[in-house]
Amino acid sequence: MLFSEKLKMLRKENNLTQEELSEKINVSRQAITKWESGEGIADIENLKQISDLFNISIDELVKEDLEVERKETKQYKMIKEIEIDHTKHFDINISKIYELNIKSINDEKVLLELSSNENDIDSNYKVLFDDKYNNLDIDIKSKNEIKDLSINLYIPEKYIDDIELNSKIKYLNISNLDIKKIEYDGDLKYLNVNNSKGIIVLNTSKSDVEVEYDKFDGILEVNLINSTARVTMPKDTKYKTVLKGKKNEFINAINTEESDNIIELNGLNSKLVVIEK
Repeated sequence: MLFSEKLKMLRKENNLTQEELSEKINVSRQAITKWESGEGIADIENLKQISDLFNISIDELVKEDLEVERKETKQYKMIKEIEIDHTKHFDINISKIYELNIKSINDEKVLLELSSNENDIDSNYKVLFDDKYNNLDIDIKSKNEIKDLSINLYIPEKYIDDIELNSKIKYLNISNLDIKKIEYDGDLKYLNVNNSKGIIVLNTSKSDVEVEYDKFDGILEVNLINSTARVTMPKDTKYKTVLKGKKNEFINAINTEESDNIIELNGLNSKLVVIEK
């Protein structure tokens, strides 16, 4: 893992914006942007401040062969599962949560794992499955919000068709999915897409959103109102841009008409910024 990746991960895990981090270590926001994009690295004095702030050694920050130690596993868990035997459309509704991880597995069970450091998951959250022939509805309802609640959703790889997801999430992580379509409705701060392909539709309305791909393979449709989406992808990725709606614009986007990959921006008075890393 590179310094740029470690810095961005640490900042997000500590719920800091680039501006907030810059204030804490007394540098400009532009410097943070430059470091996180890999265009430069902090000098020794700034590395010391970052080291102290995140309680990590300078060696761990700058050596590419060392991974940053992740947060310790959350103490309390609730697990629910349901067995399915053919391809389904997934309709998922979740109350406001901190993080959702969606992954494929080689199994015939849909597995939900709720975790938190607060010992009241069972009393505050209820998981409901409604299994119809071609549809599986999953509702996760809460009486009282647990602010650090994380959910792992494991879906059988051979039975994934498409997913509709309605929620309010800080971090949405999609891993190892080959899927027709995922459509998200609601507030979302960060989307990370790893080793996955297909269509992703983000209806995040009036909230800014940051999207990061380890490899862009498919279609990304973003629908915004008076907001900004920042999409980070590997350098020299080829994609076609499609602009719809009113008073919208792409920034730093390089259109490749013949590409099968597509980025579409729709809505009103919004921007989509492409960042290559």
